[in-house]
Amino acid sequence: MGNLLSASTSPYETDPGTLDGATFDYIVIGGGTAGCVVASRLSEDPRVRVLLVEAGGRHDTELFTKIPIAFAKLFKTKADWAYHTVPQPHLRSRALFWPRAKILGGCSSMNAMMYQHCSPSDFDRWPRGWRYQDFSPYFRKAERFTPHVLYPEVRLDERGDKGLWQTSYSYLAPVCGAFIEAAKQVGLAYNPDINTPRGSLGVTKFVTSIDAQGRRSSSATAYLSDEVLARENLTVLINTTTTRVLFSSDAESGEEPRAVGVEVARDAGSPRFRMVARREVILSAGTTNTPHLLNLSGIGARDELAPLGIEVVKHLPAVGKNLTDHLVTGAITFRARKGVSLDYLSHPVKSLPALARWFLTGTGPATSNVGEVAAFFRADDRALHASDEELIDNTSGPRAPDVELMSGPLAFLQHGFRSAPPGAECYTILPALLRPLSSGRVRLAGAAPFAAPAIDPGYLAHPNDIKVLARGVRLALRIARAPALQAFLDLRPAAAHAGLDRTDLFYPGDADPERISDAEIEEWIRGNAETLYHCVGTARMGEGEEGSVVDAALRVHGVQGLRVVDASVFPEPTSGHPAATVVAVAEKAAEMIRDEWRFRCSEDS
Repeated sequence: MGNLLSASTSPYETDPGTLDGATFDYIVIGGGTAGCVVASRLSEDPRVRVLLVEAGGRHDTELFTKIPIAFAKLFKTKADWAYHTVPQPHLRSRALFWPRAKILGGCSSMNAMMYQHCSPSDFDRWPRGWRYQDFSPYFRKAERFTPHVLYPEVRLDERGDKGLWQTSYSYLAPVCGAFIEAAKQVGLAYNPDINTPRGSLGVTKFVTSIDAQGRRSSSATAYLSDEVLARENLTVLINTTTTRVLFSSDAESGEEPRAVGVEVARDAGSPRFRMVARREVILSAGTTNTPHLLNLSGIGARDELAPLGIEVVKHLPAVGKNLTDHLVTGAITFRARKGVSLDYLSHPVKSLPALARWFLTGTGPATSNVGEVAAFFRADDRALHASDEELIDNTSGPRAPDVELMSGPLAFLQHGFRSAPPGAECYTILPALLRPLSSGRVRLAGAAPFAAPAIDPGYLAHPNDIKVLARGVRLALRIARAPALQAFLDLRPAAAHAGLDRTDLFYPGDADPERISDAEIEEWIRGNAETLYHCVGTARMGEGEEGSVVDAALRVHGVQGLRVVDASVFPEPTSGHPAATVVAVAEKAAEMIRDEWRFRCSEDS
């Protein structure tokens, strides 16, 4: 089904051998959320040659990148690296599925399309030049927001209207509209727009990255348009893995190593080819693959690389460290009344009318992004939580959240691989930890370039994290029992609490929020928690080599001609969905690179 939209001619290069020895000004590694932006913006200057190298394939030939609700169907396909973590000791030693997009557009081609600036205070501890007042113009530069008649409170002067990345409001199921009212009934404020200087606290309908035809708008659709791909100075090489960055250095002179090119291959058994970078190599391979490639190239901790036989180009111990991710508890699944759920869309026949409507009009339930609405709140908000237990406040500021409750009008179980039981209709609330104190790392599992990295997020290593998540679960149960949702859900009476089966799909959804204990909630979390796909930080920005990998200009410490532009440079996690921040980082980085080289060229002349 994924090849139904194949184009007759390809604007992409698929044979790396044809580029062996070729010289470019910039080589961008990774055609993901950030890489498409960087390559597109740099190639706007016709005087420079840009090469974009992507390990995966085309986005425009994959149907499931286009239908918003179908994103999970790309998991464990050729469009996914389909990694797994190492066993997590605080999650019953489970090795968790860790999807990362392997396709042009990266995770913006495979995510749930949530568009969010997060909280202004999230950027307070980023280096100078990256604080919200400096950084927010790049959110607006990237965005082309289309207003919606149902959401008139959005202030257009706070949103971008001339950018390349399209955003608007997609489908809202009635049950998710009721979630907004129910959240208000338990004490949450309504926030009409979580993409403003006022932050994201409250309950809201998500803005999504969707175009006027009801299709996903990704960094690939936005920044690699037909016009961009037709540029003679831009080459997009797909289905090709970068095996290492190449360096030149004169150790005796004490000069810093300089990135001068890359080595690539189609697969582990194919020949290796090399391309030359006159100005810079820019790593945009993502939070998992960027540190992996840095290590393979000899940049990382000496005591980890040397035993693998990798020549150390630059001792940089922070590479791969500081890995943080948003952990979700697992889906809290509720029984929905007849006609409420969109679970029928997983049925090959029952889904046909909705798919036909999407094909013909670009509207309807197929444009749902699954997590249609969300509540953002603080775990220490005494108005929402009755517990007197003190928690560590790891939020970025007093108006920033540390928990999110997403709501979806269907079952979303095991990353979409498990469907609702026959005859059942489901509704989901998904609590997420936004500001974890736990962190981990990405490291080499061996020196072979095509071997998967070892990924250890260190989930729930800090005891505060599970306590915060438990408050999220309890609030979710209270929201489900608020008056606004009673017409939509089939809830068990409080008296049934003692006899609940804790292995049942609808546990803890059936539990009484006032009777279920913290211990019971925490035990359920440990057996069901999964990634929310928001890993960041493994090549973090900072001042010193000991605790960071790149400086405020995203240049790798102690290495010339090498930058990192992707979510791995985040100094700490944002309190929400990071895709918009990644695109804004790439917009700002491309501008910095162009300005820096323009200044150098003017000095030389």
